[in-house]
Amino acid sequence: MTSCPGYGHLYPLIPLSWALSNAGHDVLLALPDKFAQVGATTGLQAAAVGPVSIREVFSTSNHALYSGNVTEALIEHVTEHYAKIARFTVSNVIGLAERWRPDVVMHTPWEYAGPIAAARLGVPLVRHTWGVALPPELAAAEAETLAPVHREHGFPAEPALEVDVCPPALQYPDAPAGLPMAYTAYNGSGVLPSWLFEPRTRPRICVTLGSVPVPGGEHDRVLRTVLRGLEKINAEVLVITGGGALDPGAVPANTRVVDWVPLNQVLKVCDAVVHHGGSGTTMTSLHAGLPQLALPQMCDQHRHADRAEAVGAAAKLVGDDITAESVRDHVQRLLDDPAPRVAAEKVRDEMRAMPPPAAVVSSLIAPVEAQS
Repeated sequence: MTSCPGYGHLYPLIPLSWALSNAGHDVLLALPDKFAQVGATTGLQAAAVGPVSIREVFSTSNHALYSGNVTEALIEHVTEHYAKIARFTVSNVIGLAERWRPDVVMHTPWEYAGPIAAARLGVPLVRHTWGVALPPELAAAEAETLAPVHREHGFPAEPALEVDVCPPALQYPDAPAGLPMAYTAYNGSGVLPSWLFEPRTRPRICVTLGSVPVPGGEHDRVLRTVLRGLEKINAEVLVITGGGALDPGAVPANTRVVDWVPLNQVLKVCDAVVHHGGSGTTMTSLHAGLPQLALPQMCDQHRHADRAEAVGAAAKLVGDDITAESVRDHVQRLLDDPAPRVAAEKVRDEMRAMPPPAAVVSSLIAPVEAQS
């Protein structure tokens, strides 16, 4: 299993990895060095394949490219940032694959070393998605950006299968069909705080803008604006900072701030979510059947926010439309109007009706058996 060093990339892989392991297969997570430790916390085996992190890649990139929600901005973001990771990891991933000799390589979108390793070994490649489909125009831009890597290390294999965890209602109507699998919300593990289980008398709103600040974005301003907007709502506000800093003086009296706690566990005791439109947060919020306010700033955040809004489960605000007043009004509607919750619950039910990871294992093994 190969993944970029980001929680939203790795965590969707874990339920299927568990299912494969439980079925008796050997599973190895090949992850950039620091992130290999995160992989090891899942109970699976991990190997380190290169000294690079998402934060390091973002910090050295051109931050001026990523305003707006157009397809071109997404392509620029992916080719500017994620192609760099392959340059750091490809030799190590190939070397690990040649020593460990996997029968299948599975990778996530924007992880480009795994497909090259699969081609070098002549084994089937499986692509594991983490949300809505990406724009078809991205493939040509990826190939052009990675051309130097391909000339040096070889061309990538084409996926024999694509595992699609996006429920049909949320997916883009023109997206290619994949192998459907239920999205299983996994957001890490840990000791849950005691207050999570205490009775509450007011609605609880979860606020999170993800674990990685947007390059050149307005992460801090947006978070401060959200807190001002929710200050006078009759609700408890729970902010998950994901490792980011928050000025204690900016925290209203109705707000609790935590660095990290598994999102899927928190959402079991929440009534609405305000988030950045990240794939993991959007999918986990829908898995919980919760209405959402999405405030996307870059990349596929806009695509997930657009689709959640299209099915009626979310409202979306961008740019200058994100004000304290607009946030308050939209969140109050999410609490008062049953329609967004009903729409979110429909998507949740569709997720749960899809084949679980254990049922998908045999489909992944079939290409290996056909080749042997």
